[in-house]
Parts: sequence; structure tokens; C-alpha cells
Amino acid sequence: MSTPLILVDELCKLITDATAELVLEKKAGEPRPPSVVPGFLDDDEPRPGKPPDDEFEKAVPFVLVRFLNGEDNQQAGTATVRLIATTYSKHGQGWRDPLEVLERIRQAILTHRPLAQQFDLQLPIKWEMPEEQPWPYWIAWMTTTWAIGRPILTEWEESMYGEICP
Repeated sequence: MSTPLILVDELCKLITDATAELVLEKKAGEPRPPSVVPGFLDDDEPRPGKPPDDEFEKAVPFVLVRFLNGEDNQQAGTATVRLIATTYSKHGQGWRDPLEVLERIRQAILTHRPLAQQFDLQLPIKWEMPEEQPWPYWIAWMTTTWAIGRPILTEWEESMYGEICP
């Protein structure tokens, strides 16, 4: 079954692979590729794909893979996922880093369709960088929409109210 949770997990895998060769500046320590985190930064126990420290400064650079919303209509189901790239640089050209991260992701998404053989990307892909930046941190995001499977009624079932439902 293709669900929004599986979609987020599959995007995390794809993004990790797509950005593995990037070397991005950190506030302290050696440069590294961005961590890829499903949902939100939090202070849960360490897990794969989550930065070892929950402090924002130590987590940067990262990409958050965040489910935004879903919709079912007569034809199909869709899920919207935002990919938020956050980087660090004291240089005036630091704005380039989150865009480079998003470009690698965009190329990977466009060339690996359907994702995990079950999620079909719905164009357009939208990405943006706000004019106001929390210097020395730089942020940009990409919004993607995906066709997701819906459960199909395979037989008549008795509802909890004792009625027969199609």
C-alpha cells in the first residue's frame, strides 16, 4: 500500500543518496553532506537519518522532508510534501548552497519516477528562497505533489451500523 508515510520515507532515502557527495559548511567541525530528517527536528533518541544533536546549530546542514497535506478526489489521491534545505555560511554567496541541495534533489526526483515504483510525481515542482534569510543560515524549499494509491473496495462489507455498504 502506498501511504504518505511510506512516501516520506522513500523521499528520505532518495535525498540521502542524491546529496551524499555534497560537502557543506558547518558552524563547527568538518564539512559534511546534509542530514535528511523526516518531519521535524526533535529531541528523540538518535536514529538513522537524524542528526546526533538536537540543537539547530549542530543539525545544520539538513533537509527536512515534511508532509503538508493530502487529498482524495474521484480520480486519485495526492500527497504534498515540502523539502526544506537549511545550510550555514558566513559568506555572501552562501545562498547558493540550499539551491544546490534542492537542484540535486530535483534531478533525482525527476529521474527516479515513479518513486519506489508506487508514487507518481505530479508536475509542477515548485521551489523558492525567501528574500529574508536568517544569516548565517540559508534556507530554501521545494514543494512536490505525488499521486498516491487509494484503498479499493473489493467486496461488500457490513458496516458498524448493521447496514450493507458498497
